Amino acid sequence: MTLEESRKMPFVCISGENHDGHSFLEDAIQNGAAVLAGENAEVLETASKKHTDRTFLLVDDARAFLARLSILFYKKTHEKLMTIGVTGTNGKTTVTAYVKSLMTLLGTPTGSIGTTGIISSTGKINLKKSTPTTPESSDLHYIFNQFHERGDTAAAMEVSSVATEQKRVEGIEFDIAIHTNLSPEHLEFHKTFENYKKAKLKLFKQAKKAVVNIDDDGMAKDILDIYSNDVLTYSLDKHSGADVTASNLRTIGHETFFELKVQNESYIVRAPVIGDYNVANVLSAICTALHAGYTIDQILLALPSLEGPEGRFELLTEYGNRKILLDYAHTPAALDNLLREVKKLEYNRLIVLITGIGIRDKSKMPLMAETVEGKADEIVVSVDHPDFNDPGEIIGHVLEGFTNPSAENIYTERTRSEGVLSALALSDENDLILLTSGCINEAQIVEGKEIPHSDKDLIRSYFNDDSVDYDYDYIQA
Repeated sequence: MTLEESRKMPFVCISGENHDGHSFLEDAIQNGAAVLAGENAEVLETASKKHTDRTFLLVDDARAFLARLSILFYKKTHEKLMTIGVTGTNGKTTVTAYVKSLMTLLGTPTGSIGTTGIISSTGKINLKKSTPTTPESSDLHYIFNQFHERGDTAAAMEVSSVATEQKRVEGIEFDIAIHTNLSPEHLEFHKTFENYKKAKLKLFKQAKKAVVNIDDDGMAKDILDIYSNDVLTYSLDKHSGADVTASNLRTIGHETFFELKVQNESYIVRAPVIGDYNVANVLSAICTALHAGYTIDQILLALPSLEGPEGRFELLTEYGNRKILLDYAHTPAALDNLLREVKKLEYNRLIVLITGIGIRDKSKMPLMAETVEGKADEIVVSVDHPDFNDPGEIIGHVLEGFTNPSAENIYTERTRSEGVLSALALSDENDLILLTSGCINEAQIVEGKEIPHSDKDLIRSYFNDDSVDYDYDYIQA
């Protein structure tokens, strides 16, 4: 887009939790915006009298207006792609990566949008995301356009509950919607679990086909009750009656072998994944490919080459005889699943880093402690994304979940970087260090700023005796 074209772009006043877009009207006008839209009639009327050469639009819902406008501005590019939306509390990032990988292997070049970034079928696109998971609608449709220009014919994306509430995917009729699971999360935004569930269900009201995990008690029945279009179900219980099931799972090295049953036909398959829950995530990708018209024989040929996302059960083994495992598990349910799978690995002692997340609801922080207590030899409690919160207070919320917060094997660190280094320092040869939560975000949100952060860089520097300096000084006081 040229500078002249950008000046013709409308400016839409979005009201957020911390800022009101109407307060930036004058800046937008000075930057050349010719059309300005918003919900505040008084502010718009005052501005229109001052700037008679500009057009001002009063709209009922600025977010919905922005979404519809973005669709028109990018000439409905999303309709040229097969759009696949993934929702759920845990597993969105992994399923999105599996779908992207499997569809691309099958001959449908697919891009992905989510926590790990913007990735086309040909590689990562260097775009700064407007939100951690689902981009704002104007950015989202720009990304769809980028995918199309790079030759992608499908897009798999994480759709968060906050995104549906904030109309970021307004106006998109998804070709396929995928459900993983549901447990309490984002209650700082939704206030109640029921509101959270309703936000998740919205995705299935704007999808042509659905993929549903019927092992999930949180939302599966709700989806099936409201959804009347084409549905494929999946399960790890071969007696569940699901369309696609996996059973007799056996992990060997970094692969899992299992019996795959697709509509009463059985196959012995292998996939390069570890963990029962990751096999379930693979099943969701298989259902997606079946919805897309691929045969099970085609899918089976592609499965051994499946690629997962960075930072999801990512095992580093290059540092002596230690195993270092990176996993984004940041909810009690995800952490519990992860700890179950970790038991299948060989190690001497288990050192686990858990965090309280300053930008998430406080209610789950003690539950993270409850989940890990008694399951690790050493536990480090630290902080992810403190933002404007006191790190010490966040740590305190986590510690409330321990029966004995003063136990000798529980350590606290005020920053993630210090937490990672502490976990490494506690380890010896043949130990397993499990680093959970924000290990893949490439930044920590501190006092409204994004401070660069990389667990992998810290690990490398620790063992190579190099220095990595992250500017956390101003939250140490």
